Amino acid sequence: MAYITQLKHLIQNELIPDVEEHIDDIFESIASQKDATTEERVQLEDMQALRDEYKELLTELNSGQIDEEEAEQLYTELTSMREGEGDEEDYDDEDEDDYDEFDLEDEDNQY
Repeated sequence: MAYITQLKHLIQNELIPDVEEHIDDIFESIASQKDATTEERVQLEDMQALRDEYKELLTELNSGQIDEEEAEQLYTELTSMREGEGDEEDYDDEDEDDYDEFDLEDEDNQY
């Protein structure tokens, strides 16, 4: 139950409020300009979809559809994404998994 509880807390108290704050910021930007740019519309739609996904995940957690093992995986994934948000802005996501095939333990023995 520990990861289910932690995941619920993360979603309710951190992720959803952060996304809603970002949505509010976009609305404020749109209001100040009297119109939304295409980029703002896309970003707003993405943020609203993300918020809806988090709410759906929370519903699944509350109804017992997600077990402890899956909750652990989701918690780990969401927290690592959250911690790396600022670091990954300049990187292409497609290239991130290219290094998974290398054994980092042998890195020192290459030279």
